[in-house]
Amino acid sequence: MRSKWTGRLAKFAAGTLGSLALSTGAQAAFVTYSASGINAASVAETSAAIDLGNVFSSFTVSSTLGLTVSSASATTITTSQEGLQIVQGCALAAGSCGAGDWFDLTGLGLSLGGPSFTQTVIPTEVKPFSSGNVVVTGKSVESLRLSWEAGSISPAASVAATGSLSVTTEGPGPVQLPEPGTWALMVAGIVGVVGVGRIARRRP
Repeated sequence: MRSKWTGRLAKFAAGTLGSLALSTGAQAAFVTYSASGINAASVAETSAAIDLGNVFSSFTVSSTLGLTVSSASATTITTSQEGLQIVQGCALAAGSCGAGDWFDLTGLGLSLGGPSFTQTVIPTEVKPFSSGNVVVTGKSVESLRLSWEAGSISPAASVAATGSLSVTTEGPGPVQLPEPGTWALMVAGIVGVVGVGRIARRRP
């Protein structure tokens, strides 16, 4: 009888540890933004931030950019960034990230549109861009967002941009310790299993 209840207790403990492991397992998040200007000389926008909940140094990022430019003559859009759209990271929780805490994730193929874009289709050109899945390592971030910058639009044109950012994280990340109430439930469950086992052993 003892081995039977010992086995059940072991399964219970394994399930508890498994639930803890899931708290540091895979996470996925997705965010979009849109930016536009009519007869604009410049346009800038940032997306809402994705808060990963922990600081990660390895994650997979995918970004897309849809660009529409309308003008009667060829328009060139330039930016001071690596690309018109760039992925930015912050090592803090999203709510704690100030303007100076965000940094560009450069040299990874995540920046889309290039440092400049020249319209070749008149009067309207529509251009899609996609980074595909990019594995980022060595960059410690807890929050990510997209930044769009068309610092100079010459001649002025109607510009619209839509972007998307998806992130998938796989541990390691800091272990999420259960709340006190969770610990209490776990201990109560273990005590209950042990108690039932003792009662079963006493029965003829």
